[in-house]
Amino acid sequence: MQAEHVRELLWMFVERIVSEVFPKESGASRLQQVGLFTLIYLMQRDPPVTAARIAAFTQQSESQIHRQLKKLLTLKLINRKKIPGPHGRGRAFELLIGNTKETARLVKAIEKSAGGKRKG
Repeated sequence: MQAEHVRELLWMFVERIVSEVFPKESGASRLQQVGLFTLIYLMQRDPPVTAARIAAFTQQSESQIHRQLKKLLTLKLINRKKIPGPHGRGRAFELLIGNTKETARLVKAIEKSAGGKRKG
């Protein structure tokens, strides 16, 4: 059955990331980090990933998203890049997957779990 295949794929995806990348964190912390990192990874298309875009998608306040992002920024799993703000005014920060040994392991785990092959 298709639904069972999707369930198995998602389980492999989450289990591998949690056990290989964030093994020493608390369960709640790992869940937040894995979820937020994965969301940023999946949303990296056009338009750019921003805290406001994540907040709108998850129906959380931007302040809640910013608090959750601090851990990923501290661990250098994600980076922020200044971009023009919406409507051409002000500045916003695009969230990007960091280029570190840890993020390479995490992206590899995501892609391996999804059955994808790393490009580039």
